[in-house]
Amino acid sequence: MRFFNLVFAEMEASKQLEEVFDWIKGQFEKRQPPRFTDVYDYAYRVRGFKTLKQSQLRKALRLFPGYAVNARQSRFPKFARKQRPILVNTVGCLQCDLGFFAVTREYETPVSFRSGFLVAKDILSRFTYVAILHKTKSAESLQKAFTEIFEKFKIQNKGKKVLSVAFDKEPAIMGRVMQNFFREKNVAFHAFENTASKSKLAELTIRLIRETIVRLKVNSKEQRWWHLLPLAVDALNMQPIKVNNKYIKQKDGNYFRPVDVNEFNVDYFIKQVQKAAPAYFFSNFSVDPSVIQFRFNVGDYVKPKLISTSSAVIGVKRSETTLENEIFVITKRMGYVSRSLTVEPLYICKSTVTDKTEAFEENIIALAPHPPL
Repeated sequence: MRFFNLVFAEMEASKQLEEVFDWIKGQFEKRQPPRFTDVYDYAYRVRGFKTLKQSQLRKALRLFPGYAVNARQSRFPKFARKQRPILVNTVGCLQCDLGFFAVTREYETPVSFRSGFLVAKDILSRFTYVAILHKTKSAESLQKAFTEIFEKFKIQNKGKKVLSVAFDKEPAIMGRVMQNFFREKNVAFHAFENTASKSKLAELTIRLIRETIVRLKVNSKEQRWWHLLPLAVDALNMQPIKVNNKYIKQKDGNYFRPVDVNEFNVDYFIKQVQKAAPAYFFSNFSVDPSVIQFRFNVGDYVKPKLISTSSAVIGVKRSETTLENEIFVITKRMGYVSRSLTVEPLYICKSTVTDKTEAFEENIIALAPHPPL
């Protein structure tokens, strides 16, 4: 009897998997390739499949042509409950970065499009704006790209304007031409200080754009990324917003998407975000370092952890941790409020080789010997 139950469960899981893949193919035909999280949401929340296991679905997705290129390892373990929240309580605060596509043999990229594209992500609404950089990454080219993005922002958010731009320390951005441009537009500019690169929201968006364009190419004759770029961005702006692993709902019960946030519902949206992630409010307060227990001291030499290998994998009774070769010295200790509303230690560290400065959480660094003089 148990054997027949197992056979029936396997047949039922196969049937459910076919239905999920029919939905995925339909999304590809609409030029809206879903992310893995969207597939899980459709299978388990929308359809309510219980027989189909996540491991089965994940393994099958890796064999799907549109997803096969996306298998990768994360560099660091994910500390989901201790990530620093991004704090913004109004639309118009943009986090920006530059994205690129390699010159491929399949379709020779014209010189006009080899400088990549500018991505601007609204921190609150998650709405993504893009503008292609034509020919160069000069200040003049960036100025044209930002002007295009500011116009798109006005269309999406009637009656509002861009308040601030956050960017890595790109030479053209930090130059006189661009700084004067931001002042003339009355837009505050913030250069990331504590790390060599902290434009994580924009960087993640660029990665998602690249992956989406790759999936679009699989099911399209179009191979020119600059033609597929608007479709990829539209697909991202149509995805439900998730904050602190919770979807944000509108008054009618539908999920908020970046494209849904507007001047009429933005106040309600902010209240729902604060309910889903109270740390958005509490992290506005500074944390006195004297109340935090730090494992390391200012002046200690540390190395970042590269990867953690579990004992189940290496076949021994303990875990091994591999460290990077680069040594940093701790210059400052800080505290931050995590998404789980706990106070966590943070270390500002400077490389002993270059002038690079990085911010590390306590659980991803280890003490290192004094570097040779």
